[in-house]
Amino acid sequence: MTGILEFRLRLPTGREAALVEGLRFCYDLSETDAIILFELLRGGEYTVDDLTRGLRLSKATVNRSLSKLVEIGFVSRAREKRAGVGRPRYRYYVEDPRKVIMRVIEDFEKCSAAFKEALQELLRIVEEERAKRKGQ
Repeated sequence: MTGILEFRLRLPTGREAALVEGLRFCYDLSETDAIILFELLRGGEYTVDDLTRGLRLSKATVNRSLSKLVEIGFVSRAREKRAGVGRPRYRYYVEDPRKVIMRVIEDFEKCSAAFKEALQELLRIVEEERAKRKGQ
């Protein structure tokens, strides 16, 4: 397993959380999706077979994760040039790891701002309700 998955941070409650938990929350990424993303962030281009062998995952699992990562925009793919007919093969890679990580940081900030806004609205509603009860 990729060491980055064990990277933990301490939350205000004192609870520790893994980085992958934030990725799960913001992007609905599984641990497997994160493992593949972190592998691709290291550099290089990989085929499904490369990732299947290297990470000891099934082809179906790797394909599912890569599809999700491409759809989100974290991973790019390029069609391999091959002679003959058959299903196309692709190589998967991260063009700019810094860009991907900065996007995650920005998205985490947006998530945090959305929660802050929702909590401020909740506070407003609670205070209105309490004021109404006091006035009765």
